[in-house]
Amino acid sequence: MEVTNLSKQLISLAVQRCRLSGDPCRISVFLRQITVSDSVFTQISISDTGVGSCLKEFQELKIGYNGFAEWDGMLSVTTTSLGDSEIFHYKVNLKENAPNKRLIKLPSSPKKNAVFSGTEVSTSSAEDMELLLADMSSFLRKMIILKMHNIAIELVAESRDEHGLQHEKVVLATELTLPSPKSSNVLQLASGLEDYVCKHRNFNEKCQSCFSSRDNLKVGNGQACRQKHGNDALTVEVVIIISDNELLGPSNSSPSCLKAFESKTEVLYYREFSPCSVHQSAVKALGSIKWNKYGLTPRSISDEENSLVFEWENLPPNTHIDIALHSYDKQVTVPPLRQGIQLETKLVKEAISLALDDLKERYTGALLSDHALKIHNYAPDLARSISGLILSSNDPNFRDECFSLLGMQIGNVEGELLEKCIKGKIISAIDMNDRKPPGLGCKAAVPFLFGDDHFQEPEYMDEYDEGEEDSCNLMDF
Repeated sequence: MEVTNLSKQLISLAVQRCRLSGDPCRISVFLRQITVSDSVFTQISISDTGVGSCLKEFQELKIGYNGFAEWDGMLSVTTTSLGDSEIFHYKVNLKENAPNKRLIKLPSSPKKNAVFSGTEVSTSSAEDMELLLADMSSFLRKMIILKMHNIAIELVAESRDEHGLQHEKVVLATELTLPSPKSSNVLQLASGLEDYVCKHRNFNEKCQSCFSSRDNLKVGNGQACRQKHGNDALTVEVVIIISDNELLGPSNSSPSCLKAFESKTEVLYYREFSPCSVHQSAVKALGSIKWNKYGLTPRSISDEENSLVFEWENLPPNTHIDIALHSYDKQVTVPPLRQGIQLETKLVKEAISLALDDLKERYTGALLSDHALKIHNYAPDLARSISGLILSSNDPNFRDECFSLLGMQIGNVEGELLEKCIKGKIISAIDMNDRKPPGLGCKAAVPFLFGDDHFQEPEYMDEYDEGEEDSCNLMDF
């Protein structure tokens, strides 16, 4: 599937050209089944309306040589920029090791006074079109989760039936969305991940049985950014969603919904606005998070088909956790710059911790630490003791004051009702205090109701080594 991986790299480069443009753009992926001398081939065309190609990106493309068994390694490139009066044509031979020998310039054609820019890259392969189509569809649908501003995406397939008739099918098409002052990249990612969760992570229509509304979704996000060199700034954004379908138990769940209740989490990883396999820096950061601070215990963290999968040990029934992580340079470059692994690891860890803390701040009782859950166990006995103390008192003023503090009317209050109220107050106090303490900039931290030494300043504040480079290729799918 080397041609499939190459196609993903070409789509990612098209995204970068559209980002550089800054104007509304369209990316089109076109697959066509063709027959040459009784042999069936798949023609692949990837075009965009972004800035013209710098060509260097094609000189640095990487592909495994085992892919040449079913492919000649040739790309056809057509590109032009707004200021050009010509449309330029090239052949790129990816079998050639020397980058300066890869490009073969062909005769250009005039624009005839038209003003436009864009790039089209095409090739053909003996790989089966249906397999390519399925892989491209999954890749682009994951890309759509990012909800990129100013970029519309379409995937079109054309094939012949047994009668030789051509059939064109639009497999995927998105509308152009313009940015608004409140729609930052991380909020767009959160919105896209919510859509993904509501479709049970398989890109089908929204499941009305489980997600008639989004009230059962708890959403947290975190963003970390650090200046690198000059104007370059590495940004890492994380969105974490906890879906809690308390009212929907396994007994009345349909088989299509069961996937929503699995105790596994696939980490969706994006780099430079394209989906890819989880990077070494992210794996290192995710493995070093102190999950018990948030009441979570990973049973295992494994690499399954280039995806990082968490299996949780103690998730409540009908609960699922989704994580999406995006790392990119704010200063757009084509091809993208290499990133220091130490720096990215620190930023990934920081962004994940901020997203988890954001969930705890937004939703009281969410992601309670092991310490808080341990204290919860003492609440019933404590509530029973306090209730007994109040009801056994013969001092009316004391009883009035206690009922007033609890927000209850004095009267024929049953012990069970009073005990339940006190228990709720205790648990609420525990949950409210299970938060990260104020930062070092505060003069004095508010004392916690129940002390615990597990709340410390985050590990991601450690120094990092900017000089250590990332050995993985940017497009390592």
